[in-house]
Formats: sequence, C-alpha cells, structure tokens
Amino acid sequence: MDTNDIKAVENTAKENYKKSEPWPDDDVWHSYTYKILHKHIQDYIDELQLKSTQVVLNAGCGKTTYKTCATIIYMDIIEEYINLFENYLVGSVEKIPLQDCSVDCVICVGSVINYVDIQKATAEFSRILKPNGILILEFERSNSAEFLFTKKYAKAVFMQKYQYNNQTHYLWMYDERFVLQLAEFYKLCCNKKYRFHSISSLLFRLGLSEKKAAKYSKFDNWFQPFSYFFAHNEILIFEKDDLS
Repeated sequence: MDTNDIKAVENTAKENYKKSEPWPDDDVWHSYTYKILHKHIQDYIDELQLKSTQVVLNAGCGKTTYKTCATIIYMDIIEEYINLFENYLVGSVEKIPLQDCSVDCVICVGSVINYVDIQKATAEFSRILKPNGILILEFERSNSAEFLFTKKYAKAVFMQKYQYNNQTHYLWMYDERFVLQLAEFYKLCCNKKYRFHSISSLLFRLGLSEKKAAKYSKFDNWFQPFSYFFAHNEILIFEKDDLS
C-alpha cells in the first residue's frame, strides 16, 4: 500500500461522504448491506451484555446507532454525521484520540477499514482496547466472487474502483487470511465470523445486475459453509489477549 495512494483513497472518501448520506435508500445492494450489518451487530452487542460502566467506541459510525447500556462514543471524520450525539469525536481510525486500554468494545463496520491504512487502524484498535476487550470489524474481501478467475481473487491487498451513490469510490480490498494474520500480530484473537453477500456476489459475477443480485442476500445464512469462496463482506469478532 503506497502512502500517497492511502491518502488519496481517504481524501476521496471524505469528500464523497461530505456530499451524501452514508447509506442511501435508493441503492438496493447497500440497503441490504445496512440491514444485515445492523441486525448482526446488534445481536453481538446483546450477547455481550455490556454494563453501564463500560465504554463502546463506534468508529467511523456515520449516523448508525445501537442499543446498549454502555456509554457509546461516536467517532467519524464527518462532524455533521455525529455532532448531535452526546459523546462524539471527530477523527480517523488511524489515529484515535483516546487513551490506551480505555475502551471495552470497538465497533468498526460499514467498510470503514476499506478506506484506510488497515495496519495503522488495527494497531489503534488494539491500543485503545482493554485486555479481553472486543473488536467488531466488518470489511469487503478480495475473496469475493466478484473477482473469481482474475488475478485479484484472494490477493492480500489491492485498490478497487467502484461507482456508489453516483460517486466514484476507491476501496482497499483485503484477503481474509491477511486480515486475520494482521489482527493476530496485534494480539486480537478471532472468535466469530459471519460472511454475507455470498450467493448475491456470485450471481453478480455471473452477470446478474447488482440490484437483482442483492435480493439473494436473504439466503446468506444457508451459504455459510461455502461462503469463504464467494462472500463479498465479512463480520469478524475479535477479543484482545489478556496480557497479564
């Protein structure tokens, strides 16, 4: 990942999202993505049974909220998305303005990690998490059926151009094994995985329109055993090692 490319991708994302909603209703593929993400993330949070004394960082949150007894800090690079929340920070996941070991749970979903330097972001997540803290991370995979039978399929890292929300976006696509190895280096152990846009990604690769292919996301639960080879998106749940 070239430093100049990293900054260019971040700056393009910032300019795009300043001019638009993070999850436009008229985009079927991303509407499904939002619904899948929100349901599964809320389920994970409910499982954690967080206490009122605990702290959650919703990193790169856009306007998305979750129900929990814990204190939530909302962080985004776009102040207009978050300035109505009681606790908010304007900042990047590459340099989080919080103290070491100060957060019980980090949520970073909505492909935020695909717009930044993933190594810096992962290091920051590990730094601010308390021992046994939880990281809920979602990203777009190079293992996606979209890249089947091309040199890009399962490549560790590459930049991909997309048209989204009537804008040109650039994303870093990551191989699943690369993300897991990087997390392990920063003492983050993966406990759960959920892949989605599996059959929809495959049908899109076979020529179905994005709008029509997106409707098949409702079958994602059925395709978990085969999803490693096809899924475009993935949610990973990590726990930070207790170093004591």
